[in-house]
Amino acid sequence: MPISPAALLGMSMRFRVVVDEIDLGGWASCAGLAVEFHNQKIKQGANYEFQTIVPDCVDYPPITLQRAMNTDDSGRVQRWLSQVVSTWFSDSSDGGYSDRTAQITLLDSQNKPVTTWRLRNVYPQKWEGPDLDASTGRIALEKLQLVHEGFL
Repeated sequence: MPISPAALLGMSMRFRVVVDEIDLGGWASCAGLAVEFHNQKIKQGANYEFQTIVPDCVDYPPITLQRAMNTDDSGRVQRWLSQVVSTWFSDSSDGGYSDRTAQITLLDSQNKPVTTWRLRNVYPQKWEGPDLDASTGRIALEKLQLVHEGFL
């Protein structure tokens, strides 16, 4: 079925990431939006020509965000990570960090939402800053890796 001329397609370079209602700014790439369905094959009795497939579990890989560092957005990420650490290790807290959500919203060419993935129970797994080297003229990049319990 052809796409109507009025339909605006999602642009892979246009998306926004919000965690716990904190806008983490613009990112250059987002990898890991996937779901893998694991199944088990069960053979029954002496029937060697037939097997039953039963669902086992669903896996979600980590989400990896990457971008050039900048004064506004990189500061937001650092503040959010600091907030996460203080929540995890605060004496006044029970140490719980649950029910955190993230939304990754794909935008069209007019910056209108096409679809949103709502990630459940999001945890930062890794933040990686740039390799600093005065002998190169490379742009300083940062990466943020998030683990989650799914979006389905």
